[in-house]
Amino acid sequence: MLESTKIKALVSLLDDPDQTVWETALNELSNIEITQLDELYTYLENGLESSEQHERLEDCIGLIRYQHLGKLLLDWKLNGGRNLVYAMALISQFKYPEVTEQAIHEKLETLRLDAWLEFHYDLTSFEKVRILNYILFQLHGFRGDEDNFLHHDNSFIDKVLENKKGNPISLSIVYMLVAQRLNVPVYGINLPRHFIMAYVEDDETDTIENFNDQQHISHIAHGEIKFYINAYNGGGVFNLDQLKSILKEMQLEEKPEYIQPCTNADIVLRVLMNLYNSFKHQGKKESEWIDRVIQLYMNGEEAPML
Repeated sequence: MLESTKIKALVSLLDDPDQTVWETALNELSNIEITQLDELYTYLENGLESSEQHERLEDCIGLIRYQHLGKLLLDWKLNGGRNLVYAMALISQFKYPEVTEQAIHEKLETLRLDAWLEFHYDLTSFEKVRILNYILFQLHGFRGDEDNFLHHDNSFIDKVLENKKGNPISLSIVYMLVAQRLNVPVYGINLPRHFIMAYVEDDETDTIENFNDQQHISHIAHGEIKFYINAYNGGGVFNLDQLKSILKEMQLEEKPEYIQPCTNADIVLRVLMNLYNSFKHQGKKESEWIDRVIQLYMNGEEAPML
């Protein structure tokens, strides 16, 4: 932990005319403890001597936040990646620090309850999906963001739940989280360029005893894939042969990972990559910070300072 006097000295160097000096100071500041972030905010609020200091300190604070959240995501992955809502809340906090996991749970619970009221014991798998499609895409109006597909808000679950629009993976995440709360076994398929879902049924998910308001199905899919679902087109259903035709049209091999369910950890990496591409497309400096997070998440080590 850096002493306050050391932090003050480093901040004063952020407008040094020698690039090597201010970059070294910035790099050292970026490694302070997350608990010391308030000290840096104090310097921003009280004013600095130059615009260079202000801009570079803002960047430093952003990088520290991203690195901290990246470490939390890595810990989540290494500990099994069970709670997808927690990881998605962390991702939202990259841009919107005020987002909480509890707030996301509450919004998902509203969707779950609306669907639960339509469920009954003897529904077939197709009937369950038809109800979910109605609740999400007709009653609540979720849809694909065709006007601004690459916008970064399409990677933040709180914004997707608020704006009722997103990209294929964000809409699929909302769909899966609502379905799984109803013990409906829907899981993600990491199809390149277009994330989809699979309905994976086994004996445990097809019994009357599992019709209740307490989620207890596994976060990892077990069982036979009955069909696939495309959240981006309103929950359209298709079979394996049709998926293989899609792979052929996309000139992709029939790899298992394009056909079988992926893990929550895979889903989070895909969201991070989408977020990187969004920031890169918009020319935002956050793309460099997300790149560091991705390297940490994939390799367990931080990328060099950019």
